[in-house]
Amino acid sequence: MNDEMKSSESESDYYVEILGDTVSPSHVLYSILISIVLGLGGFLIGKQFFPLVAEDTMVNSYSLLLGIAGCVAALVLSAILFRPKRILTESQANKEDANKLLKDLQVDLDEEYEVIRKDPVTRKEMEDLQIADIFTHDEKEK
Repeated sequence: MNDEMKSSESESDYYVEILGDTVSPSHVLYSILISIVLGLGGFLIGKQFFPLVAEDTMVNSYSLLLGIAGCVAALVLSAILFRPKRILTESQANKEDANKLLKDLQVDLDEEYEVIRKDPVTRKEMEDLQIADIFTHDEKEK
């Protein structure tokens, strides 16, 4: 019994990255199935219904529109059923954290400092964002 609970917990914590977002594979699968059913269902229903009320030349167009409406409905339904699970927390970054991040990203601080020093527009923008001090050199460091 305990092993079954652990297995279900580990499956619910399993995520994959798709198009830069972290998602649950089961939710993606359900969303795809919902989209197929509503989109294709709308199209096929349109192929049966529209010959009764529309001109023959317009049946395919109307059916396609009904299929697209089904896809939009699937989008809304999936968004309601599968809400984001992530929790975003913000904290004020200090200079040490920023320096560690820049080092991890392999940013050349001297090069960035020169760009900021020479370009007043960039400097003003960074000052407005309160991140200019991350790239500026302390006199003690030189």
